[in-house]
Amino acid sequence: MDRVNYLFYQLFLKIKYEKRRYFLYVLSFYVGLLLPTCCIANTRSVEQVIYYTTFKGMEDSFQVDWLSRTFNTIKLDKEISYSISAFYEESFPEWENQYVSIKGIDESYFYPLPKIEGRTFSKKELQEGKDVCLMNKQYARTHACEIGDMIQIRDKRLKVIGLIDNSVYSGMIIPYQTMLNVYKEEKDIQFSGTFFCENELQKQKRIDEVIEQIKEKDNHADILGVTEGEELYKNALYTKIQWRIVRGMCALVAILFFMINETIVLMAKAKKERKIMGINLALGATERDIKYCLFFETLLVTLLAVFLVMITLRPLAKLASLEHIIILDSMVIVETVILAVWACEILTWIIVSRIKKENIADMVRTTRDI
Repeated sequence: MDRVNYLFYQLFLKIKYEKRRYFLYVLSFYVGLLLPTCCIANTRSVEQVIYYTTFKGMEDSFQVDWLSRTFNTIKLDKEISYSISAFYEESFPEWENQYVSIKGIDESYFYPLPKIEGRTFSKKELQEGKDVCLMNKQYARTHACEIGDMIQIRDKRLKVIGLIDNSVYSGMIIPYQTMLNVYKEEKDIQFSGTFFCENELQKQKRIDEVIEQIKEKDNHADILGVTEGEELYKNALYTKIQWRIVRGMCALVAILFFMINETIVLMAKAKKERKIMGINLALGATERDIKYCLFFETLLVTLLAVFLVMITLRPLAKLASLEHIIILDSMVIVETVILAVWACEILTWIIVSRIKKENIADMVRTTRDI
């Protein structure tokens, strides 16, 4: 058995006979890695938000927002593609008068819908305004609603056909025509229309045409604003950058605390094993051999901690009602493993740099603090 194999053999024997101590090391690393991993997973959720708030060709569109009581205000020629959505905050008496955002979408809705448990609307349901709805999972869990249950909105009973697993839609989604039937007498409906243009020169003409039609059908309508698609896209990217900076700073602070905590733990461990290291060096082991063993040992503990983080992250997020902002996918796993290996290298370098300053005779003779 050569020198390096013997050192690794010693390491496995040490782990075998000191299982409880190494379990505490794993637990310490687990606690330290949990927050950085949450930050990474939360940063990934920003990508999801961008996906659900943009659509193909957005730069060539414009959006008009207005308040009105009239639903059928826009009638444009078939040469232009457009979609109208409606929004309202509904109070549910059976849910202790909790306000829930209701969103009505039509069959031309441009934005992608999130992952749905159950099914989404059929084209016929959207066109004819069937009494169906999609509900956010958080509301469903809070109020014990399941797929197939009936929800009362004003004088309509809507069937839940799907549960939405995304924070972008925090309430309920119903067909636009269904919303017309439910809120036809309501004054404070907010509408949002998205329109594609043939070219840049036609954009202002189309904007004026849309506003004119809104005012013609409802002279009390309040135009909230007109936003060009390019600006919407830039705002989405700016939001993405802001969120990344904030989450990145949180992750950096979390990693710093992790490194400080684990450095203290490993320094105490090195102090305890100082005499053993001295004996190995005296018997012919090199500093590189010691470094490899330390790195492997730290890496083993860290990877076990990473494994625990991955299997407990989603349950802990659900427990804290944060599962909609914690995205655990392959990228999060890869980034966390890279972070763990990087941390192992730095921690090993810190310990080895302290060992280099020690005299072998002193290491063998005493176990004083390094």
